[in-house]
Amino acid sequence: MLVVLGVVGWPLVVAVRESLFQSSLVVPDDRTFVGIETVASVFSSSTWWSAVAVTLALVVVAVALQLVLAAAFATALRRLTHGTRWLQVLLLVPFATLAVVTAVTWRDGLTAGFAPAWFGYDVDSRSASMAAVVAAEVWRGTGITTVILLAGLARVPSSLREAAVADGATAWQRVWRVTRPAAAPAIAVAVVYRSLDALRALEAPLMADAAAPRTVSTLVWDTTFETFEVGLGAALSLGLLLLAVLVGVALAVTSRMRRTL
Repeated sequence: MLVVLGVVGWPLVVAVRESLFQSSLVVPDDRTFVGIETVASVFSSSTWWSAVAVTLALVVVAVALQLVLAAAFATALRRLTHGTRWLQVLLLVPFATLAVVTAVTWRDGLTAGFAPAWFGYDVDSRSASMAAVVAAEVWRGTGITTVILLAGLARVPSSLREAAVADGATAWQRVWRVTRPAAAPAIAVAVVYRSLDALRALEAPLMADAAAPRTVSTLVWDTTFETFEVGLGAALSLGLLLLAVLVGVALAVTSRMRRTL
């Protein structure tokens, strides 16, 4: 607990302290106490809410695609009898790869590489840059999501599935009435974990084209390390933390309600 408080608590205290001052790295000695004025300006800014909308859209699309792909992969792996452990390790390779490498690879592939040559779309469009961001996040997180869902599928007793087949249940009914309730805790963990991870994703949005819509993470980066406004950057980081807490609580409550239905 002391280590957690030191690693997480102290930076949070520093961020709260810095958000109360108007300061810049360009002139470190020029610090003006403004109270919550900077934080209030963040939540009243259209730039902030635009970044929030882009971030939430990225989370929804990326997590939904990851769940669909991971469910297909987990179902296929469950049917295998040999080499499952090795395949699980291989699935974690994208997650272990440096995120910036993944971001650059998909950015170049979808905005200047094979994809424009194959499909003939405009490489200068915003949609191409956003597709690269989504692809990088999906590719990076599908493997770990598959491993989580595979653990959830392992909780479904084979006798339960066999009984459903004997009762004449269709494939969809077996998935929805038998597999989903048993694997619900794993699905909830995967959704919450990957949503919070995608929420703070920085590398892929940062490596995207400059004309692409900015997420909250890139807004924090640009403010702190491009314009060197420390106080405003701290306020934005607190806003990102609050957004993560709200999303996490909403997902946890929703998943708990769905499990009780």
